[in-house]
Amino acid sequence: MRDLNVIPRMGEKNFQIIENLVEGKFSNNFKEILKKYAGLNVYENIFIDKDENLWSLGAFDNFTSIYELTKEFLEKYNRKLVPFAYDGGGWHFCLSFDEATYGKIIINRWTDHLPEEQFLVIADSFEEYINGLKTEEEIS
Repeated sequence: MRDLNVIPRMGEKNFQIIENLVEGKFSNNFKEILKKYAGLNVYENIFIDKDENLWSLGAFDNFTSIYELTKEFLEKYNRKLVPFAYDGGGWHFCLSFDEATYGKIIINRWTDHLPEEQFLVIADSFEEYINGLKTEEEIS
């Protein structure tokens, strides 16, 4: 059977809209991952941070979710965070454009934490996060 080509799941216009919100520019790696996987699940869904905490990636966010949550982080928390994926419980993995944590990956733990503990750095870069993702079989 014929193999079909997939249209990118996010386009340059989508990225520009979000970049304007956070007054920053996305890396090509960040764009390529979201073009390919926005709204999708992947098998490589476990990230282990330097403290040996396991973080489970449920799925990558789609454009609408990324846009709405980026606005919410700006308006409600005065944070320049761009969510790109979420775990099974609804916590979001975010790329930080905040001055103190620029380029780092932060998990937004919406629930079960005090406000000062809500945002936690789990990786020093997007590339570290993506390269560190493993399948459940790889960590067993």
